[in-house]
Amino acid sequence: MSCGPIGDPRFYTPAGYGTEVAEGKETREFDGKMHVLEEAYKADFAFVKAWKGDEAGNLIFRGTARNFNPCMCGAAKVTVVEVEQLVPVGGLDPNSIHIPGIFVNRIFQGEKYEKRIEQRTTRKKAL
Repeated sequence: MSCGPIGDPRFYTPAGYGTEVAEGKETREFDGKMHVLEEAYKADFAFVKAWKGDEAGNLIFRGTARNFNPCMCGAAKVTVVEVEQLVPVGGLDPNSIHIPGIFVNRIFQGEKYEKRIEQRTTRKKAL
């Protein structure tokens, strides 16, 4: 992967070259392989949900919440986070933190979570 000047919020990636995603975008060849120029994510606000966080805004995500929530925390000008568990500063294992509090502007503990988990049900085989 090649990037622009330091601080430039764009990058070249081979993913998407030759598809509809690349239409109208700048392309370049690097080491014999074609790449597409992509823009970085940008947002005014990010509203994300984390499993656990501390009062300083350090966050731990679970499952698929780790896919885009961390990216958007860094991309947004203002990040508001709802956590299932809010603990005092120092209550999280530093090695488990996915997002440091510097990327979080507001944090609050939510209530009454409904866990929508698919349950497998079976029936007895008819004789």
